[in-house]
Amino acid sequence: MVRDFFEILSQCIASVNSGVFFRVVLLALMLGTLCWVGCSYSSRLWHKRFHVKVKHHVLCAIAAVLTVVFTVLFCAVGNLKFIVNDMIDQWSEKLLENDEWHSQTYTKAFYAVKELYPDEFSGVPQPGTANSYIPFNNEEMKQICVKMYVIEACNNFSTRHPFLDKILKARPGISKEDIINDIREYFKINTNGIYPLCRAVVIATEHIREGLLKQSPKTVRKTRGILVALFLAVQMFPFGMIGYCAYKELKIFNFNIKQQ
Repeated sequence: MVRDFFEILSQCIASVNSGVFFRVVLLALMLGTLCWVGCSYSSRLWHKRFHVKVKHHVLCAIAAVLTVVFTVLFCAVGNLKFIVNDMIDQWSEKLLENDEWHSQTYTKAFYAVKELYPDEFSGVPQPGTANSYIPFNNEEMKQICVKMYVIEACNNFSTRHPFLDKILKARPGISKEDIINDIREYFKINTNGIYPLCRAVVIATEHIREGLLKQSPKTVRKTRGILVALFLAVQMFPFGMIGYCAYKELKIFNFNIKQQ
């Protein structure tokens, strides 16, 4: 999921307009400089004699660089909606071309339908053999088969894009009515045709797209919240280390005064 998260962020950055990106980097550099100064002088507010050394400046530099990185990411996340839309299209195209996935899903659909209608499969070749097919002798057999393809497509998306799938958990699954309507719409135009199972991937794709695009504003807020949390967690290290060094030096200084 972490890899998926950072892949989305990298694509968001790449999609930022060059002029906007320049202004964001300028703002990020200003904030980074302020962070460096703040990190350098924060401990002197309560330890006037403390002087920042080279090792402390290294920590300040880390804080500044991270400030620049997180500022750019924070702004780039605004393009999440467009990136997600493109990622869904790319995933759908690859899945439609994935022969292994089609073969595995066909086998699952074959046995799912056969389990409920064993008599309809008399003499039907098994999956993996020549001329194997799934008989569609009634509406329910079609629905079971298409639903299996839709479920497997959604499961594949969950595996490929776990971060986006996590956002979709709150949405209900694809309804039976959606599947029935798509089958009926197809046969209105193709009265003597065979329902192409690849349409199930399209059903899953549009379901996922609808869910993610509806939630894109919420997703942007969530992603920015994660960035802010990561930023604060990482910033605690240099600020905390410099503060600890200042405290340790002050403690030694006070101890020496008492000894005198």
